[in-house]
Amino acid sequence: MRTAVVVVVIALGLAGCARDGDRATAAGVTDTFFAALGAGDGARACEQLSPGTRAELEGQEQAACREAITTLDLDAGSVVRANVYVLNAMVELANGEAAFLDQGDEGWRIDAVGCARSAKPADRPFDCELTD
Repeated sequence: MRTAVVVVVIALGLAGCARDGDRATAAGVTDTFFAALGAGDGARACEQLSPGTRAELEGQEQAACREAITTLDLDAGSVVRANVYVLNAMVELANGEAAFLDQGDEGWRIDAVGCARSAKPADRPFDCELTD
């Protein structure tokens, strides 16, 4: 019984480390995205987006992602906190907005950005400037 408890404690400790690493990675992707936007590097900013979000942006703007992303009115904000929920993350920014990320084949990528809390029903608590 004692061995089983030790194994569970070690497993829980390792799971916590993985979550910390995921939080740091999700925050880093968000920081990289906003730094690239600030530098006018649309290609680098687009690398931080999920494939679905890139496709949605290109479809809406009828332009390549690297060009379309720089036309959006996104307020850069420094990361305040990143919360990870298995394969999804919410990164809260100092400007009060949030970015949502998914972990997929390319790693952590932004699925929605420029998200502000809304007065809509509980099933849609955020309005996002760009989303999949």
